Amino acid sequence: MKILIFYTYNKGLLSEFFQELSERLANDDFEVYNFYLKHKKDSFLQGNVNIYGEKRYGIFKNYYNVYKIIKRIKPDVIISNFSYINPALLFGKILGASQNVAWFHTAFGHTKPSYLKIINKTFYLKLADVVIANSKQLQNEMNIIYGVQKDKTRAISFWTNISNYGDDSAPLSLSKNVDTFYIGCPGRLVEDKNHKLAINAVYQLKKITSQPLKLIIAGDGPYKNELKELVNNLNLQEDVVFLGLLNVNEMSNFYNSMNVIVLPSFHEAFGLVFIEAIALGTPVLVSKSFGALDFIDEQKFSIEDFSFDPYSMQDLLVKLELCLEKKNKPSKYFKVMYDTTFEKDVIYNQVKSVILNKIYSS
Repeated sequence: MKILIFYTYNKGLLSEFFQELSERLANDDFEVYNFYLKHKKDSFLQGNVNIYGEKRYGIFKNYYNVYKIIKRIKPDVIISNFSYINPALLFGKILGASQNVAWFHTAFGHTKPSYLKIINKTFYLKLADVVIANSKQLQNEMNIIYGVQKDKTRAISFWTNISNYGDDSAPLSLSKNVDTFYIGCPGRLVEDKNHKLAINAVYQLKKITSQPLKLIIAGDGPYKNELKELVNNLNLQEDVVFLGLLNVNEMSNFYNSMNVIVLPSFHEAFGLVFIEAIALGTPVLVSKSFGALDFIDEQKFSIEDFSFDPYSMQDLLVKLELCLEKKNKPSKYFKVMYDTTFEKDVIYNQVKSVILNKIYSS
């Protein structure tokens, strides 16, 4: 059986997820191909997976290149995500793929698409045999907003390989003090990530504790100047550090260097930063909007103990005070939660069942 997977091939952990998924499928005797659009044309073999890259152009040339690779390979199964979804679904349908799967992992509230974009996306998603969503909330959006039938959706999570990274060769540009409590806040600097809440929380905490605090922000984006202006207005220049973009090794070191990670986003369809942190056993305070929380067994792990309302300063402050008093859940708790919830073999078998379902039932 031939499987063609569309995703952006790079050095990021999300790309690595699809690479490893592809290699696992190849090891299970599937004939697996990957395709991506980037700055140059390329082709190579990686772990028994045939990988093809084409140079990225405008929309019409990009669509044509997607059409060409589907026509050339004649896959039984197509899996696509992000900007590849529309052309992969369209040409997969035209060229007769038996199972056409869209992997959708962007929350409606995060992108706030226009009415015309919703109509456009609805048209393409209805061509899918199955839509994989990275949370139950996103699965519901597929049905309510885009009109995808519930029986054509599946909620499947990611795993992360962040624990394979991080060493002394990628030190952070951060001078640490053993007496200081470090709060990490990773994520692209855009309004929806809600970094302002974390900054304001540190401002309030400094009024009620004598312990030195540092908020360390990892990431970059268009909201950076506005966040720096807020820091200046609150006189927190010595207490808030902007590290900028970090590579994978630096991100691993970042998580391991923090006392707690705060993730205050208003909308997160899944939230890779959440599972990256807990995979390393770093204590986390996470917005209740994170889709990854949908997969956690609340009978085993009390989500209320480490989550907060992203619209409530008080909710976050209460949780941060518990961290300062060392009354929050310990590192081991979060590591066990990751290992229990985001186990690779379970996730892989869920994806494989989606791939095989229509093929073997038809």
